[in-house]
Amino acid sequence: MAIGLAQGVHAVVIGDDMVFLDVEADSYLCLVAVADRIALSDDGRLDGAADAVQTLLAAGLACAQDVARPVTTRAMPTQDLPWDGRGPERREIVAALAASLSTAIAFRRQTFSQLLQSARRGRPLSPPSDDTVAAEAAFAFMRLRPWLPIGGACFKRSYLLLTYLHRLGLDADWVIGVRTWPFHAHCWLQAGGVPLDDDVERLAAYTPILRV
Repeated sequence: MAIGLAQGVHAVVIGDDMVFLDVEADSYLCLVAVADRIALSDDGRLDGAADAVQTLLAAGLACAQDVARPVTTRAMPTQDLPWDGRGPERREIVAALAASLSTAIAFRRQTFSQLLQSARRGRPLSPPSDDTVAAEAAFAFMRLRPWLPIGGACFKRSYLLLTYLHRLGLDADWVIGVRTWPFHAHCWLQAGGVPLDDDVERLAAYTPILRV
Protein backbone atom coordinates (compact mmCIF):
# COMPACT_ATOMS: atom_id res chain seq x y z
CA MET A 1 0.00 0.00 0.00
CA ALA A 2 1.23 3.51 -0.81
CA ILE A 3 2.43 5.95 1.84
CA GLY A 4 1.01 9.46 1.79
CA LEU A 5 0.36 12.51 3.91
CA ALA A 6 -1.73 11.84 7.01
CA GLN A 7 -5.20 13.31 7.33
CA GLY A 8 -4.95 17.01 8.18
CA VAL A 9 -1.27 17.20 7.20
CA HIS A 10 -0.12 19.39 4.33
CA ALA A 11 3.35 19.67 2.84
CA VAL A 12 5.33 21.54 0.25
CA VAL A 13 8.85 21.23 -1.16
CA ILE A 14 10.93 24.41 -1.20
CA GLY A 15 14.29 23.90 -2.84
CA ASP A 16 15.96 20.98 -1.03
CA ASP A 17 13.73 21.35 2.05
CA MET A 18 10.27 20.03 2.88
CA VAL A 19 7.80 21.85 5.12
CA PHE A 20 4.88 20.13 6.85
CA LEU A 21 1.79 21.71 8.41
CA ASP A 22 -0.16 19.60 10.90
CA VAL A 23 -3.56 21.31 11.16
CA GLU A 24 -4.78 19.47 14.26
CA ALA A 25 -1.55 20.16 16.14
CA ASP A 26 -1.33 23.72 14.76
CA SER A 27 2.36 23.21 14.12
CA TYR A 28 4.95 23.34 11.34
CA LEU A 29 7.97 21.14 10.77
CA CYS A 30 10.78 21.90 8.34
CA LEU A 31 13.04 19.07 7.20
CA VAL A 32 16.27 20.47 5.84
CA ALA A 33 18.04 19.10 2.74
CA VAL A 34 15.84 16.02 2.30
CA ALA A 35 15.11 16.35 -1.42
CA ASP A 36 17.52 13.51 -2.20
CA ARG A 37 15.93 11.21 0.40
CA ILE A 38 12.18 11.70 0.08
CA ALA A 39 9.85 12.93 -2.66
CA LEU A 40 6.31 14.29 -2.54
CA SER A 41 4.13 13.73 -5.59
CA ASP A 42 1.21 15.88 -6.69
CA ASP A 43 -1.25 13.26 -5.45
CA GLY A 44 0.13 13.46 -1.90
CA ARG A 45 2.12 10.24 -1.98
CA LEU A 46 5.55 10.01 -0.37
CA ASP A 47 8.42 7.95 -1.72
CA GLY A 48 12.09 7.68 -0.88
CA ALA A 49 14.54 6.22 1.62
CA ALA A 50 12.92 3.72 3.98
CA ASP A 51 14.28 5.36 7.14
CA ALA A 52 12.99 8.80 6.08
CA VAL A 53 9.52 7.42 5.35
CA GLN A 54 9.49 5.53 8.66
CA THR A 55 10.39 8.74 10.49
CA LEU A 56 7.40 10.51 8.95
CA LEU A 57 5.13 7.57 9.83
CA ALA A 58 6.35 7.58 13.43
CA ALA A 59 5.78 11.33 13.69
CA GLY A 60 2.19 10.97 12.48
CA LEU A 61 2.85 13.07 9.39
CA ALA A 62 2.38 10.16 7.00
CA CYS A 63 0.20 7.08 6.84
CA ALA A 64 -0.61 4.14 4.62
CA GLN A 65 -3.34 5.20 2.21
CA ASP A 66 -5.29 3.71 -0.63
CA VAL A 67 -6.92 7.00 -1.70
CA ALA A 68 -4.77 9.82 -2.99
CA ARG A 69 -5.10 13.27 -1.38
CA PRO A 70 -3.72 15.85 -3.84
CA VAL A 71 -1.16 18.35 -2.58
CA THR A 72 -2.35 21.96 -2.42
CA THR A 73 -1.51 23.83 -5.58
CA ARG A 74 -2.28 27.45 -6.24
CA ALA A 75 -1.07 29.97 -8.77
CA MET A 76 0.58 32.89 -7.00
CA PRO A 77 -1.00 36.35 -7.34
CA THR A 78 0.15 38.45 -10.24
CA GLN A 79 -1.64 41.80 -9.82
CA ASP A 80 -2.14 44.00 -6.78
CA LEU A 81 -5.58 45.09 -5.65
CA PRO A 82 -6.35 48.36 -7.47
CA TRP A 83 -6.34 51.30 -5.05
CA ASP A 84 -8.85 53.43 -6.91
CA GLY A 85 -12.02 51.62 -5.88
CA ARG A 86 -15.24 52.93 -4.39
CA GLY A 87 -16.10 53.58 -0.79
CA PRO A 88 -18.11 51.12 1.34
CA GLU A 89 -21.85 50.78 0.90
CA ARG A 90 -24.25 50.50 3.83
CA ARG A 91 -24.57 46.72 3.49
CA GLU A 92 -20.77 46.39 3.51
CA ILE A 93 -20.52 48.43 6.68
CA VAL A 94 -23.09 46.16 8.33
CA ALA A 95 -21.27 43.05 7.05
CA ALA A 96 -17.92 44.33 8.36
CA LEU A 97 -19.31 45.03 11.84
CA ALA A 98 -21.04 41.63 11.99
CA ALA A 99 -17.88 39.91 10.77
CA SER A 100 -15.83 41.70 13.46
CA LEU A 101 -18.12 40.39 16.19
CA SER A 102 -18.18 36.80 14.88
CA THR A 103 -14.39 36.83 14.38
CA ALA A 104 -13.78 38.01 17.95
CA ILE A 105 -16.00 35.21 19.29
CA ALA A 106 -14.50 32.56 17.00
CA PHE A 107 -10.92 33.35 18.03
CA ARG A 108 -11.81 33.04 21.71
CA ARG A 109 -13.51 29.66 21.33
CA GLN A 110 -12.07 27.79 18.36
CA THR A 111 -8.81 26.03 17.58
CA PHE A 112 -6.84 26.50 14.38
CA SER A 113 -8.49 23.43 12.87
CA GLN A 114 -11.97 24.60 13.87
CA LEU A 115 -11.38 28.04 12.35
CA LEU A 116 -10.49 26.42 9.03
CA GLN A 117 -13.65 24.31 9.23
CA SER A 118 -15.73 27.41 9.98
CA ALA A 119 -14.29 29.11 6.93
CA ARG A 120 -15.24 26.15 4.75
CA ARG A 121 -18.77 26.00 6.16
CA GLY A 122 -19.28 29.72 5.61
CA ARG A 123 -18.54 29.49 1.90
CA PRO A 124 -21.57 30.67 -0.16
CA LEU A 125 -23.20 28.12 -2.44
CA SER A 126 -23.26 30.31 -5.55
CA PRO A 127 -20.70 33.12 -5.36
CA PRO A 128 -20.25 35.36 -8.43
CA SER A 129 -17.89 33.90 -10.98
CA ASP A 130 -16.39 37.35 -11.62
CA ASP A 131 -13.47 37.80 -9.22
CA THR A 132 -13.62 41.59 -9.60
CA VAL A 133 -16.77 41.65 -7.46
CA ALA A 134 -14.86 40.25 -4.46
CA ALA A 135 -11.95 42.59 -5.21
CA GLU A 136 -14.24 45.64 -5.14
CA ALA A 137 -15.78 44.55 -1.85
CA ALA A 138 -12.30 43.92 -0.42
CA PHE A 139 -11.20 47.41 -1.36
CA ALA A 140 -14.25 48.85 0.40
CA PHE A 141 -13.31 46.76 3.44
CA MET A 142 -9.78 48.19 3.45
CA ARG A 143 -11.27 51.65 3.83
CA LEU A 144 -13.29 50.42 6.81
CA ARG A 145 -10.56 48.41 8.52
CA PRO A 146 -8.90 51.27 10.47
CA TRP A 147 -12.16 51.73 12.37
CA LEU A 148 -12.84 48.07 13.07
CA PRO A 149 -12.05 46.66 16.54
CA ILE A 150 -10.07 43.72 15.17
CA GLY A 151 -6.32 43.64 14.62
CA GLY A 152 -3.76 40.97 15.30
CA ALA A 153 -1.73 38.74 13.05
CA CYS A 154 -2.36 37.97 9.39
CA PHE A 155 -4.35 34.83 10.21
CA LYS A 156 -6.94 36.76 12.22
CA ARG A 157 -7.09 39.67 9.77
CA SER A 158 -7.60 37.41 6.76
CA TYR A 159 -10.24 35.38 8.61
CA LEU A 160 -12.10 38.62 9.30
CA LEU A 161 -11.98 39.65 5.65
CA LEU A 162 -13.12 36.20 4.51
CA THR A 163 -16.03 36.26 6.98
CA TYR A 164 -17.00 39.70 5.68
CA LEU A 165 -16.98 38.43 2.09
CA HIS A 166 -19.06 35.40 3.01
CA ARG A 167 -21.68 37.65 4.62
CA LEU A 168 -21.93 39.46 1.29
CA GLY A 169 -22.35 36.17 -0.61
CA LEU A 170 -18.82 36.44 -2.01
CA ASP A 171 -15.82 34.15 -1.77
CA ALA A 172 -12.04 34.02 -2.12
CA ASP A 173 -9.22 31.55 -1.60
CA TRP A 174 -7.70 31.62 1.89
CA VAL A 175 -4.05 30.73 1.32
CA ILE A 176 -1.39 29.83 3.86
CA GLY A 177 2.15 30.06 2.55
CA VAL A 178 5.58 29.33 3.99
CA ARG A 179 9.16 30.33 3.33
CA THR A 180 12.49 29.11 4.67
CA TRP A 181 15.75 30.69 5.74
CA PRO A 182 14.38 32.17 7.87
CA PHE A 183 11.27 30.05 8.27
CA HIS A 184 8.04 32.03 8.35
CA ALA A 185 4.36 31.32 7.69
CA HIS A 186 1.95 33.87 6.30
CA CYS A 187 -1.64 33.86 5.03
CA TRP A 188 -3.70 35.98 2.68
CA LEU A 189 -6.91 36.04 0.64
CA GLN A 190 -6.78 35.76 -3.12
CA ALA A 191 -9.41 36.19 -5.85
CA GLY A 192 -8.06 34.94 -9.14
CA GLY A 193 -4.63 36.52 -9.51
CA VAL A 194 -5.32 39.38 -7.09
CA PRO A 195 -4.37 39.31 -3.38
CA LEU A 196 -7.14 41.01 -1.42
CA ASP A 197 -5.19 41.95 1.70
CA ASP A 198 -1.51 41.98 0.74
CA ASP A 199 0.95 42.89 -2.01
CA VAL A 200 2.28 40.72 -4.83
CA GLU A 201 5.86 41.76 -4.05
CA ARG A 202 5.59 40.60 -0.43
CA LEU A 203 3.85 37.32 -1.28
CA ALA A 204 6.46 36.34 -3.86
CA ALA A 205 8.61 35.04 -1.00
CA TYR A 206 6.04 32.42 0.02
CA THR A 207 5.01 29.04 -1.34
CA PRO A 208 1.40 27.95 -0.69
CA ILE A 209 1.02 24.94 1.60
CA LEU A 210 -2.73 25.09 2.30
CA ARG A 211 -5.68 26.60 0.48
CA VAL A 212 -9.19 26.84 1.96
